[in-house]
Amino acid sequence: MISILLVDDEPLANRQMQGLLAAFPEVELTGVADSLAEARACLAARMPDAVFLDVEMPGGNAFSLLPEIDDSTQVVFVTAHERHAVEAFAVAAVDYLVKPVAPERLAETLRRLTTPSGERAAAAKDEVEAEAIVDRAAAGPQLKVPLRNSRQKTVIRIADICWIESLRNYTRVALHSPPRLLVFRRRLGEWLADLPEETFARVSRSEVINLALITETMWKSRSETTVLFGAGVEPLRLGRASILRLNALLGAGDT
Repeated sequence: MISILLVDDEPLANRQMQGLLAAFPEVELTGVADSLAEARACLAARMPDAVFLDVEMPGGNAFSLLPEIDDSTQVVFVTAHERHAVEAFAVAAVDYLVKPVAPERLAETLRRLTTPSGERAAAAKDEVEAEAIVDRAAAGPQLKVPLRNSRQKTVIRIADICWIESLRNYTRVALHSPPRLLVFRRRLGEWLADLPEETFARVSRSEVINLALITETMWKSRSETTVLFGAGVEPLRLGRASILRLNALLGAGDT
């Protein structure tokens, strides 16, 4: 038996997933949450074996919930956009599902969820080692840092870091080559101690940006501006205070 919590702000999507899961007697549904706040309450009451997470949620997204999910709980992202697949695997998700979810695809996901952890760990180790070989062949300073829910560490080039966002005891990091979005078991202060001040700027208490990799800033409103870092890289959305700080830094760099 595997216990699962559903988190999706769309009632229809939740009903459809419940119907699909009902065909699998080995599944126990522990709750259905239609907001991040309700999801946190469900997790506090009982930590399930797995969480099915919609990516885009009102007031935030699934990544902001990750630090509150136990490392022993497996994560499956459910999304309407295939582009989120890279992000899902980047944070060590077991799988991702694209809406509408096909029954046979869900069966494959459940198979992955019930695969012995030793087999998953071996596969993860192989992936990390392969990535490390590629990174060692690349030029430039590197860091070896731990992923969110793995004892394994991955090697990244400092020059590939586009931005870093604090998630309490964790950080979300957008990388450039190849474009990836990873969640690390590392505080923002630890990153700052390793990053060159002439390239990386802290624009708020929770956000650090690599000024050298910014390709464009797009104004959306008085309270939100999107910072772009090239094709495939997750953009960073900044509030008014952060973008004012960034504009000041970019202007100072031009003088």
